[in-house]
Amino acid sequence: MNRLSTLSVGVALGTTLALMSMLCALAFALWPEATLDSFGAFVHGLDLSTVRSAAPISPGRALYGIVGLGMVGVVAGVVFASIYNLVATGRR
Repeated sequence: MNRLSTLSVGVALGTTLALMSMLCALAFALWPEATLDSFGAFVHGLDLSTVRSAAPISPGRALYGIVGLGMVGVVAGVVFASIYNLVATGRR
């Protein structure tokens, strides 16, 4: 079984999550109510309007979330690839 490059998987997942976060921020900036309704459907009909912030999303706050989620993705990807390599090959 082929081994995965832990760094490559981490960077790929981090980039993917950062792009998804960017699209989410853009959707929320353009269509806040529709975006909340869509995410409410993801969480089985939970009403998310009660947790909506009254303050508009600033570019700095959006960037903070994008970078943060990207970093979480890198770590998650590295952990995933490491576990995969351990299970698939029986060694690191």
